Amino acid sequence: MHPSSTLSVGLDVHTASIAVASVAKAHHAEVVSLGTLGTRPCESDQRIRQLQSTRAHRLFVYAAGPGGSWLSRDLTTKGHVCWGIAPALLPQKPGERGNTTRREALTRARVMRSGDLTPV
Repeated sequence: MHPSSTLSVGLDVHTASIAVASVAKAHHAEVVSLGTLGTRPCESDQRIRQLQSTRAHRLFVYAAGPGGSWLSRDLTTKGHVCWGIAPALLPQKPGERGNTTRREALTRARVMRSGDLTPV
């Protein structure tokens, strides 16, 4: 994979919504919040089609848990790479509290780009 053609996509999955953020593999690239979407598979398909037009390779990452397992299966069966990360292994600054779903998705995309994560 060529580094500039890879897009890291961070997902924060909840029962009612999924926050989405992405960042290109290039060092100077900015992390971009793509907003939230619903938990129906048709809504995630629409957002993935939008991402396909921007980059050739996409790496999805989410905090492993019961809420995101359907999304991982759905993305994997469609040929995408989707990593479930143990929440305890995600880096967090000491004393940092009150994360929003948007901020967590941005952090996951940024850490995925740096290569500091390993899948569960």
